[in-house]
Amino acid sequence: MIVDAVLFDLDGTLLDTQRLYAASYHHAFVTELAEPPTLEQFAARRPASERLFLLEWYGEEVGERLHRRMLEHYEARAAELLGGFYDGVTALLDALRARGVPLAIVTGKSRRGYEITSAHVDLSGFEVVVVEDDVPAAKPDPAGIVRAHAALGGGRAVYVGDTPMDAEAATRAGVQPAAALWARPPGDRARVAARLGDGVWPLHAPEELLTRL
Repeated sequence: MIVDAVLFDLDGTLLDTQRLYAASYHHAFVTELAEPPTLEQFAARRPASERLFLLEWYGEEVGERLHRRMLEHYEARAAELLGGFYDGVTALLDALRARGVPLAIVTGKSRRGYEITSAHVDLSGFEVVVVEDDVPAAKPDPAGIVRAHAALGGGRAVYVGDTPMDAEAATRAGVQPAAALWARPPGDRARVAARLGDGVWPLHAPEELLTRL
């Protein structure tokens, strides 16, 4: 498939932020709430954004307070817990740029969260970045992908993400969905790939995207 652009999710796709986010949300919950949610309750929310799901869960006032507290901890622990790019991602991005393929990031991360992250990891080289603050709703709403796709000039594009919401948002935006399985344990990748919807590209390693293009 010849493409005119490639769009990426950020967390869990390009960057390993799992430990940092887990610690930051935990800190916010135990600091601000008399009854913090369990890990199971948190996972059940299937958050596709950094802030909006907190407002939907706890209301605007408490949600905003939780988000501020989370960002404080995120910034304080980023140097220690931010995992950086997954193996093979930098080489993939370099190869796409060498081919002259325009690149974008469409993420559920807040603008402030993105700024903190980019102070620790080089996120330059993306022509377009769309964050949570730029869209009215989180994925699977396609607004962020539609916005980035248009900014890159439209045409044939791929969106690479790590969740079912990413794949649904890509499909709704009219671009090719691809599933980044490389962040998952090796023994879990085949099982997840088997559950992907028709038309979603399963990518077990970043370089597999190049073979698809």
